[in-house]
Amino acid sequence: MARPRLPEPQAVLPTIEAMLLSGQLTKGPELNKLEEETASYVGVEHAVGVSSCTSGLMLCLQALKRRLPAVPRPRVAVPSFTFLASVTSLVWAGFEPVFVEVDPASMNLCLQDLERLLGRESIQAVLAVHCFGNPVPLARLEALCAGHGVPLLFDAAHGFGSIHQGRKVGQGGWCQVFSLTPTKMVVAGEGGLVCTDDEELAEELRVGREYGNDGSYNTVFSGLNARLSELHACLARASLGMLEDVVAHRNQVASALKDALSQIPGIGFQAITPDSRTTYKDFTIVIDPESFGLNRDQVESALAAEGVPIRKYFSPPCHLHQAFREFSERALPQTEKLAAGCLSLPLLELSTVEPLRQAIEKLHVHREQLAERLG
Repeated sequence: MARPRLPEPQAVLPTIEAMLLSGQLTKGPELNKLEEETASYVGVEHAVGVSSCTSGLMLCLQALKRRLPAVPRPRVAVPSFTFLASVTSLVWAGFEPVFVEVDPASMNLCLQDLERLLGRESIQAVLAVHCFGNPVPLARLEALCAGHGVPLLFDAAHGFGSIHQGRKVGQGGWCQVFSLTPTKMVVAGEGGLVCTDDEELAEELRVGREYGNDGSYNTVFSGLNARLSELHACLARASLGMLEDVVAHRNQVASALKDALSQIPGIGFQAITPDSRTTYKDFTIVIDPESFGLNRDQVESALAAEGVPIRKYFSPPCHLHQAFREFSERALPQTEKLAAGCLSLPLLELSTVEPLRQAIEKLHVHREQLAERLG
């Protein structure tokens, strides 16, 4: 689906050799440099390395809960069309997720639905997501949250390298949390980075990733083992140096894919506004079964038979997951329709575009025979 773009071995091996000779494998200079370089690239005061995007979200949400009025389970608005870690982090930190509808065009949370929720529900915070790297309309969302007096956090797992109206993803809100796994733009193997302009939060995160131990061996709050090792930080630094090239390449391949597939009836695309740059963490199409002649699941089965690697992100959406059904209080028809039609395609090299187009066009041409065979 997405072979990681990695630095050449010679770019990291000397640093790894020096690291092994020194014996310092954690809490060393590579992590410090990665945090400084990330903060500089994004344009924020602080970047804090953590073991994963999920652990970063957990620690941020835990810090948020300490700042909110004491209620049994504070409520946080979150899109249902997202990776399960967004919601898992909320539940782990003791919040009640309140699921928000999706905007079918951008595939991000629907601002109109969010505004309705903020106006009539007791919502203590908003956790937004840059879906597939497509940046949310930051200024509008910030103004909406500020108007209702609720803090704004971001699951920015897909968004390292995205830009909206001249602002890089990572800026804005109380905090934004990146993922550094192999499918992302900056790769550490495993890891995450929290970006924030809040100095107090940054310090809490540094303590929190050390179990809540501030160095005195007197636990100030219950944290996690969420350290980012020197080995992971070393790889992430080299990968960060490639970020602009990686994002440019993915946009080039995505543009070619969109041009190649746009002539086939029944295929829709995620809407990226002219004032935005997305990372295309995934290139996701939407199948209209009436126009295409096959539904999404039939297309998936047929492409799999052709040897094409594909993914059904995010199907089912989170409000239908077994673990989260107790929080599913509202009908989300737009979310369910989008989740039933989405298919993420491999975004590899320009040479893969034409074979993929031919495969999908063949499905459309032979749709009647395939529909009968697939059921």
